[in-house]
Amino acid sequence: MRQSIAVVDAGGVIISVNHAWIQSAYDEGVPQSFNWVGINFMQIADALSGEDEQDMDRLQAVLQGISTYYRNEFRSSCIQPSRWFQIEAFPLRNGAREEPRGMIVCLSDISRSKQLENDLMTALSQIRTLRGLLPICAVCKRIRDDDDLWNSIESFLQKHAHTEFTHDICPDCIRRLYPKYSSILDTPTHQ
Repeated sequence: MRQSIAVVDAGGVIISVNHAWIQSAYDEGVPQSFNWVGINFMQIADALSGEDEQDMDRLQAVLQGISTYYRNEFRSSCIQPSRWFQIEAFPLRNGAREEPRGMIVCLSDISRSKQLENDLMTALSQIRTLRGLLPICAVCKRIRDDDDLWNSIESFLQKHAHTEFTHDICPDCIRRLYPKYSSILDTPTHQ
């Protein structure tokens, strides 16, 4: 994971960015020639946070040195397809006791991690569906799903376990349904 880093002064203005910041912005459609120095980071953060004023207050607390750490995950709707980012911020000080001179902002693209998380949650949901009690008809053996619809066992398992079926007849059913052919089951190769 490459870290996009910006150094922000006490007024919230960007005074330096690393190459990863420029490259990440370029990947999002910002020209590489764009000069980030002098841009008010707090306005950018405000636009990205949307209506979450509490989130902006927490970031402002880091800038002022009231808080020592800020972390948040957000989904960027400016980019299509939308991507997930994690932002972290730390106060910038000369010494441990000095007033903050600004903050360091780290931005990471966590879209892949979020996709994996989503895939795992989907898989877990499917496992829970298959692990629980299944209401099954005692006569026709259809299974009732969450929408109160009755499905064949095959369609239920195809939908929830992504299973494909082949059909065969077990030896007991051959003997019961086709007794005149059941003698073939008694040969040594079919035992």
